[in-house]
Amino acid sequence: MPHYSVATTKDRLSSLIDKALAGEEVIITRHGKPTVELRTVSPERGDRETAFDRLRELREAIPRSKTPIPIERFYDWLYEEEED
Repeated sequence: MPHYSVATTKDRLSSLIDKALAGEEVIITRHGKPTVELRTVSPERGDRETAFDRLRELREAIPRSKTPIPIERFYDWLYEEEED
């Protein structure tokens, strides 16, 4: 795992951020000792695009019926009254 000194980090911060975004571990050292890990953060809860992507993934994971249900049967089921 590569380590980068503070001085190197100052000169190469943009490329180190790119490495972290690509999933690589980036450790920054001070006086030869690992001090900081540069990593990505989780998307914010309000990030709509991330939420829509997650909904698409969930929708695609739902098993689909190989034989479609005729719409008339669906409406019958939807509006049928419960028996007591």
